[in-house]
Amino acid sequence: MSVYLFATVLLAAVAALVIPRLGYSPDNNDLLYVSIGLAGCLAAFLLSMAYGARRTAPRVVRTTESPELGAFAANLSTPAVLLDNDALVFVNSAFLKHARWESYADEIVGMPFSNLVHPQSLLDLTALLTQSRDGEERTSGSLRIAYGDGSFRLHPVTALRARGSRMTLLQFPAPHTSADAQRSELQLLQHCKDAVLQLPQPLFRVDRELRLIFSNPAWRSLMRAVGSDAELKPFSSFFHPEDAETLNARVKALLDGSLSELVTEARLIRADNTTAHVELRLHAVTDDEGVLDGAVGLATDISNRRRNEEALRASRRSLRTLLSNLRAMIYRGQNNRDWSMEFVSEGCFDLTGYEAFELIDESRLAFRSLIHPDDREFVWNEVQARVVAREPYELTYRIVDRSGQTKWVWDQGCGVYSARDELMGLEGFIVEVARRQMVEENARRRLTFEHSTGLASASMFVGRMEFAAAISARTALPCAIFAINVGELEHVAARFGQDYADRVMIDLGRRLEATQGQLNCAALLDPHVFVVMVVDFSTDALAWCGDAQALAQRAAANPDAVLDELQDELRGLLEAPVRIEGHEFSVPTRIGCASIGHGKGDPKNVLDHVLAASGWEATGEA
Repeated sequence: MSVYLFATVLLAAVAALVIPRLGYSPDNNDLLYVSIGLAGCLAAFLLSMAYGARRTAPRVVRTTESPELGAFAANLSTPAVLLDNDALVFVNSAFLKHARWESYADEIVGMPFSNLVHPQSLLDLTALLTQSRDGEERTSGSLRIAYGDGSFRLHPVTALRARGSRMTLLQFPAPHTSADAQRSELQLLQHCKDAVLQLPQPLFRVDRELRLIFSNPAWRSLMRAVGSDAELKPFSSFFHPEDAETLNARVKALLDGSLSELVTEARLIRADNTTAHVELRLHAVTDDEGVLDGAVGLATDISNRRRNEEALRASRRSLRTLLSNLRAMIYRGQNNRDWSMEFVSEGCFDLTGYEAFELIDESRLAFRSLIHPDDREFVWNEVQARVVAREPYELTYRIVDRSGQTKWVWDQGCGVYSARDELMGLEGFIVEVARRQMVEENARRRLTFEHSTGLASASMFVGRMEFAAAISARTALPCAIFAINVGELEHVAARFGQDYADRVMIDLGRRLEATQGQLNCAALLDPHVFVVMVVDFSTDALAWCGDAQALAQRAAANPDAVLDELQDELRGLLEAPVRIEGHEFSVPTRIGCASIGHGKGDPKNVLDHVLAASGWEATGEA
């Protein structure tokens, strides 16, 4: 009212001074009426401004505590509230607008601020206020704030407290971004939308009711669907009935938080009623409050892979059926003296009387134990000769089955090599042979195997010697030849009979089996002369010597320097007494040796030289 009277008086005075100057001479009543009218207009304008300001300005509870905080909050452009302990005493316009409380400004001021905080954030609010009371002028945290539309949103918050005051200012970050930031966000959203729509892999989303609420064009292409279907369908309705129930249960487990990721396979029923095998990968998604409200996933068509797997399984079944019905033992094993098996077919039972699992990895016995004792060295030498030459092997020998019966078998196989040309093992098959084949094998073996001593025959030894000489010429590999004359056995034959002499010779030959290996070889060249070829001077190959390691080290530096030592080792191996039926025989030996050094010298000439050195020619036994 005071403003109105002041305006009336002011306008009347102005009219009294101004109007006469304008040449107008009204009476007193006209001047009063004009002044009152102008004052009324001005008063109405001022009252309307005051009333509007009263309705839009936040209500403030008067307090003498920390007026600087109240002034600071009122002038902030970001959302802020002022608390007296927990009581809300001031909210600024930015907070009312952002939290959508503009229509309820008078109601929320004065209530506990905890009424505007989600129950899950009450402990965070208490901790925030407690820290500010403990002397920390600025503390930070996050609270879930209630909005005027009934929703809750998580916001970071900073608490400010004046020294010696119970007032706390809670300041929230600015909710609005700049125009550039908004444009960048819109561009990012557009890029994401384009990526989803152009993604070649089917993408989909389901809600908590397990309904398909979104799918990209790739999903509709996979489904062979025409157009778009606005109807929300159950996700399981797109899959084979036998898979739908299991799929529903697993997706529910994902949405319940029991699974962090779901990877499964199912049969998809397309729009044209054809079936496709798909692999599904689903992840749970949450809303702004962190509540699980659905899942997104990718689908991969694995129909071709499943068909290939089915074809492979069918092929394996056919192969397994063939192997189980084949009257032969298919094997894959290691190239060692035990012939350790890694795989054998079911045909091994008919051949050996043992089940396949009993022969694999030597779980029950090694395959070597099935080979007839008289044929073991023959099998080893034959296979090694072919493996060194990179040729397939084919041989016939005897085995002893589970019942103790001796069978002749035919073994055909080859070495298996890696990409680096390393021998990985042996593969082949073994079948039982007929009686006629046994006779042929006996005749053939007499040409390559000396039956009485178990050593190689003369022809086989010469062949391996020539092969070693050829290798030596290419690689500078040393090769030593030893001839051992045991002619003194004539005295044994003269006194005890030829049978005793033969048995002593057989014992000596079996002692020389220890000198044989993959490269080294021993043979009976003459009824009284053994020959030994040493190509491998490693510790393992010289294990028959007394100090093999030291000897191998010296041989590595100069193989020719250890020939005398090897002669002594051979002499000690053969001159140890032989005991037969209570009789003891000591047979002196004469040994000659020579080296096919680095491929130099004809191997036959070298052999003649060592034979002469052993006294073989002097006895006239050529």
